[in-house]
Amino acid sequence: MKVITDEKKIDEILSRGVHEVFIKEELKKELLSGKQLHFKLGTDVTGSFLHLGHSVIHRKLRDFQELGHKVTLIIGDFTTLVGDHSDKVDMRKDTTTKDVQQMEKTYQNQFFKTVIKEQTEIRHNSEWLKKLNFNDVINLAKQFTISQMLDRESFMLRYKGGKPIGLDEFMYPLMQGYDSVFLKCDVEIGGTDQTFNLLAGRHIMPSFGLKPQCAIAMKLLTGSDGRPMGKSLKNFIPIADNPNEMYGKIMSIVDEAIFDYFELVTRVPLKDIDDMKKEIKKGENPMKFKKILAREIVTFYHSKSKAEKAEENFSNTFQKKEIPDEMTELHATESETLMDILVKEKIVSSNGDFRRLVEEGAITNLKDDKKVTDTKFKPQKDMSFRIGKKRFVKIV
Repeated sequence: MKVITDEKKIDEILSRGVHEVFIKEELKKELLSGKQLHFKLGTDVTGSFLHLGHSVIHRKLRDFQELGHKVTLIIGDFTTLVGDHSDKVDMRKDTTTKDVQQMEKTYQNQFFKTVIKEQTEIRHNSEWLKKLNFNDVINLAKQFTISQMLDRESFMLRYKGGKPIGLDEFMYPLMQGYDSVFLKCDVEIGGTDQTFNLLAGRHIMPSFGLKPQCAIAMKLLTGSDGRPMGKSLKNFIPIADNPNEMYGKIMSIVDEAIFDYFELVTRVPLKDIDDMKKEIKKGENPMKFKKILAREIVTFYHSKSKAEKAEENFSNTFQKKEIPDEMTELHATESETLMDILVKEKIVSSNGDFRRLVEEGAITNLKDDKKVTDTKFKPQKDMSFRIGKKRFVKIV
């Protein structure tokens, strides 16, 4: 594959959504050389779905693929067993090999909704990490000091707060760094919360006689409510959402986050984004640009026609207060309650979440336009429900 060396494109890729590049001049020189570079993304499988926060890094990988470079996605089936504590202030719950295998089933399909599959290789780091002996681990451990580990904010907070830090947690950056050694990577990419781990590979590689990799730390996407995006905060937008759900959730993000989403999740030209910012300063309604944003993202993950249909449904449902033509269809047995169905299909996160929605009067039976008040309510076939303000489901 021909490698593109357009300097203007390279400059934009190295700046758009990027927090820091280690080392920018060094990487730019490599990209201009015409050599095909090997990019690496390591990821632990800690859930069965991905969200738009993950897509920030995935879109950047795609940018480099479109220049002609290759990508290796490392499934951290081995590192997941230890757990990455880059952004954790407590010890992390253990994960089993069975958990990883179960969650990975849907993970790759979602990953390739963003990244070009034909230019990506999938590897599992158990392939090489399982083969290391204790002497190998000691030699890796010699590359770092305890003070370097404790300089990490998450560890320092726990240390000062008297919370436990497992010795195994210090092993994580060693393993991630060794991933780069084994694969002889040119560039590793991750979020700003991964900076220490990204630099671990750069730090370790020379001791194995390898040229140190460059590293790109990407900005983090905020959630729909303006807080950091996370599954525990329930403010994320899954990549696997259907067009109507995705469109509606994007329309619900706080106005202050609109242009962060434009920069990080879309490839709308930066000049166009600046022009939109100027229009808002002149008094234009942010809703206008939020619709453009939602249409861009839904088009990328689904299609232009489905994005247009989702926009029409949103307008009919939330601006004209009509019921959408298309709803999420849920299959159910006669014995299941509405709570059973919604929890099973992950429309609500738990039985407790369902009970809270019932107490708040947030579930409506559209057949008679009445609120569901019985937590043991059993729906009939073809019944439709509004869940909260923006989710609609139909029992089939």
